[in-house]
Amino acid sequence: EVLIDKDNRINEKIVPSDKKYWIKRPSEREFDDCCNEFWNVSAYVAKGLFRKELFYALDHINQILRPELLRMMSWEVGIRQGFNFSVGKNYKFIGNYISEAELEKIINTFSQSGYKDSWESFGLCCELFRTYSKKVASSFDYKYPEYDEKMTNFVLEVYAKLGEK
Repeated sequence: EVLIDKDNRINEKIVPSDKKYWIKRPSEREFDDCCNEFWNVSAYVAKGLFRKELFYALDHINQILRPELLRMMSWEVGIRQGFNFSVGKNYKFIGNYISEAELEKIINTFSQSGYKDSWESFGLCCELFRTYSKKVASSFDYKYPEYDEKMTNFVLEVYAKLGEK
């Protein structure tokens, strides 16, 4: 269907733009919410992996942790490149703005063929999130939340119990 302005009522030329999809500078609240979601859900992942509930754990990694990680990464990209572009739907262009090594790491978070790979993928998600969130916090002078240390200690305790089983 095509719309035609036969009566010349539209004075300005309409130019399509993806501006509403551009990376936006996070408020301190948005930053904290992202950190809170990532670190608190990480406890569910650890418990799911520990209990051998692979589908449960992977659902939380794939549906919550990785999207929050990519969100944080996009903010860091915005800090370096400016907040005047989009990294694409589902972050499909984020690889254009990070190093090959970082891209390889994010790709490796998709390796989840069993419990061992899933633990490694989960650990890599946490490592990347910590790195990027600390950069974002530092750049905006935001307080880095305590969730990281508390949840990391919890996850390490859960992982250590695997050796006791």
